[in-house]
Amino acid sequence: MHRFALLSVDVALIAISTLMAIALCSPQASSDLVGTYLLFTMAVAVPALLIFGLNRTVWRFTSLNDCLPILAVAIWIVALATAAVFSFDDVQAIPLSLPVMHGLLILCLLVGVRAAMRLRHSLRRRARLARELLARDGRQSVLLVGLSPVADLFLRCAAENAHERIHVAGILSDAERHHGRLLHSCRILGRPEAVEDVFHDLSVHGVRIDCIVLATPLDQLSAASQRSLAHLEKSHGIRVDHLSAQYGLGDLTSTVPATVDDVSSAQINTPPVPVSGGGNLAPSSYLRWKRLIDASVALIGIICLAPAMVVIGIIVMLDVGYPLIFWQQRPGALGKPIRILKFRTMGRARDQNGRALTDAERVSKIGTLLRRLRLDELPQVYNVLLGHMSLVGPRPLLPVDQPSSSAARLQLRPGLTGWAQIKGGRHLSIEDKTALDLWYIRNASFALDMLILLNTARTILFGERVDHRAIAQAWRDLRP
Repeated sequence: MHRFALLSVDVALIAISTLMAIALCSPQASSDLVGTYLLFTMAVAVPALLIFGLNRTVWRFTSLNDCLPILAVAIWIVALATAAVFSFDDVQAIPLSLPVMHGLLILCLLVGVRAAMRLRHSLRRRARLARELLARDGRQSVLLVGLSPVADLFLRCAAENAHERIHVAGILSDAERHHGRLLHSCRILGRPEAVEDVFHDLSVHGVRIDCIVLATPLDQLSAASQRSLAHLEKSHGIRVDHLSAQYGLGDLTSTVPATVDDVSSAQINTPPVPVSGGGNLAPSSYLRWKRLIDASVALIGIICLAPAMVVIGIIVMLDVGYPLIFWQQRPGALGKPIRILKFRTMGRARDQNGRALTDAERVSKIGTLLRRLRLDELPQVYNVLLGHMSLVGPRPLLPVDQPSSSAARLQLRPGLTGWAQIKGGRHLSIEDKTALDLWYIRNASFALDMLILLNTARTILFGERVDHRAIAQAWRDLRP
């Protein structure tokens, strides 16, 4: 019921934004044009809101990441409504400024109502904390030692959840260049070795330090810093909290190599893929431009494919029901987990009697057709727009199917299609897929991507065929 209420609010705001856009850009528009444009807008708004799940978010915790689906919804609605009106009405009747104004108003109203709810919740929480504060001792003053991701996390959590209880009086950092600068409005006062001097200076200014929080492991501080902290703790009874050690929040470093050059044959345990560390797998310079091309094509693709996705969404809803989108977590670039999106092609996991159904029983005939034509993967264009995936690259595999320790394969964003997919796809062994993917990483280019995209269309139409010559070439070129 609550989701329906949120959906209703969004639909009402989209209707208001439509009328506002027409009033601002085409005040002399006929009632027929207004009615037609509003009708088409409402017709595409509800499916778009459901597909992108805007009614499933918690508004009071809205973040920047939650605004990206709103942007996609605005683009989708405006593109489809404009295209529909152009098809059924006079093109000259719609000013070019109307779609732009319409999209901006949808974005502003949908983001604005969520921002207002977040602000309202924040003000109510702060008022409650302030009342609790009056009944207690007052807030603690904290001196933060270490400039690290842990310090950044601590400051953000304190500002968001304990603003009235914790006051960060300052930060101590080893780097001289940081002294006097600000992190989340907190000044960096000096080096950790000078913690006693900083403590006394703050006391002169009337700031009483109740606690010192270490945002870096104690053993990473100098001996002088450790002695100063121990003396201050003993002589003044100041509590020292070891935040990094207490919560296991040390500075994290990636175990995945930074470049493909750093990957040795020992890291690719899919014998005998011969990956040497001598630069044999140096990535193509084209990869620097690949993200810009991916984002541009994905944005255009979302607009152009929107009608087809709406139709497929309706078919899926009639076939297997709600929800329309299925997500699955898979390793992305550098092993970071991503959620890839697909249209649902399978029904419920259990029948009416509670019996577990096999995958073959769950897949409908329509679902089988969507899989055969790869239409179930159209929502992954949205993954490309967000930067989770690329148009062309190694396909994102399930962890169980991932080649053992194949760090080199994870150097690129996974793709909608790839070299291995057009050279055999499901008929290939994991070792051959890995060899083809590594060959692509080294030879990636705009021309090769275009070739892969064209051959993907052929593969969809005529089926997968194993290209033994391409496999042999990949193995040959990867040998040291």
